[in-house]
Amino acid sequence: MSISAHDPDLQADIVEMERITLQMGWATHKQQTQQLKAFNLTMPQFMIMRALQWLEEGCTMSELGEAAMQVPATVTGIIDRLEEQNLVSRQPNPTDRRSYHILLTVAGLALLQEIDEKRRQTISSVFQDLPTDQRSLLLQFLQKYMNAVMVEDI
Repeated sequence: MSISAHDPDLQADIVEMERITLQMGWATHKQQTQQLKAFNLTMPQFMIMRALQWLEEGCTMSELGEAAMQVPATVTGIIDRLEEQNLVSRQPNPTDRRSYHILLTVAGLALLQEIDEKRRQTISSVFQDLPTDQRSLLLQFLQKYMNAVMVEDI
């Protein structure tokens, strides 16, 4: 799709949207990284834990790497460090004795819930000043934008 040269307002809005979304991405990453430091976690560790939370039943190292978008060698090191903190556990894989099944521990789940609560407080500080209809419209737009971004190869 090409940007219409006949609509300068549309062009300006597209450029502004691009600027805002890039800033949001960087700001969110920076804020999350700083918040995770307070919990003694790195972003890759958090992503591994979040993937385990979404997978619920646990998974193998290769499945976890795929879910968290990490290479297997990186996953092994991350799991080692998380296991030392008692945030994940390795169990013998019931279907393959050569591999392990990785699970989030109760302490790991509790830590994710604490991180979520901290993040929700930040979001609440913005949302509480918006009327319900504006929040709804914002969320609908963001979801529509994410759906479009996830489909396209940008």
